[in-house]
Amino acid sequence: MMARAAMLAVAALALAAGSFLAFIRYELRPRRARLDPAATGLPVEAVAIPSSSGARLAGWFLPGAGRGAVLLLHGAKSNRLVLVERMRFLRGAGYSTLAIDFQAHGESTGDRITMGQLESLDARSALKWLRARLPGEPVAVLGVSMGGSATLIGQPIEADAVIVESVALDSVAAVSNRLALRFGQLARLFTPFVLGGMRIASGIDVSKLRPIEGIARLHKPIFVMTGAEDQKTTVAEGRALFAAANPPKSYWEMPGAQHIDLSFAGGHAYRERLLEFLDASLRSPPDRPLTGDAPKILARDTKNGGRFR
Repeated sequence: MMARAAMLAVAALALAAGSFLAFIRYELRPRRARLDPAATGLPVEAVAIPSSSGARLAGWFLPGAGRGAVLLLHGAKSNRLVLVERMRFLRGAGYSTLAIDFQAHGESTGDRITMGQLESLDARSALKWLRARLPGEPVAVLGVSMGGSATLIGQPIEADAVIVESVALDSVAAVSNRLALRFGQLARLFTPFVLGGMRIASGIDVSKLRPIEGIARLHKPIFVMTGAEDQKTTVAEGRALFAAANPPKSYWEMPGAQHIDLSFAGGHAYRERLLEFLDASLRSPPDRPLTGDAPKILARDTKNGGRFR
């Protein structure tokens, strides 16, 4: 009986290990895609940007009317195509935009996803390119999920304003939440094993992937957005990020939203609040603190369609 129980336990552990190894491979493998600029319906310019990550980044640049620019960064396992609607309405408001594919995504080179480690270098290389393209114009960075993490980790990014959407506190929280969603709550116990596997497979140093620390080092206007029903990046994490941020800062908790495209889910309310933040934040010279025109520290109002109050 004991031998049979031991065999079953070993088999269960082997099955669990196999499942978690498959999870690691799935999370880190490159996500290639051919993207047709014509599909955007916008007069985008295809650009190629060398990154200090070693990758060559594919991107689309869309000029605006000289009001400033926004660098758009997608989430993991995605590409710049998901950012097209943001490009469209930001152009309508007069802002230039640059949307890139992170390394190992879309049409960029790269052989593995690194949860923000190499992607943080891509973000800074793309920002440098955008500043050179539009000298003298203020530039904001908008990062979604991993794109937000890539914005926050490492040395403080040299942007004039930052917007982050659906960003985890750190790699431990990000992996633990996804394991629980995929395999059940007990799978959280295997988080150290999975993180160790990711380090071996992809060279990821989880001690450096802590947006919660990066946001505390940033001294620029910042807008934190999160979905109130997000299970991959919980609302508690969004609130903790906001609490750690330095002022001036803004926060929007979208009622009913999960780990989805907040631009699509939020519609007019999303566009209105993002433009309000950009208009106020990019109006002042980057080295001068915002004063009377700074966006207020905005609290959630779940009774008013997620609008600020």
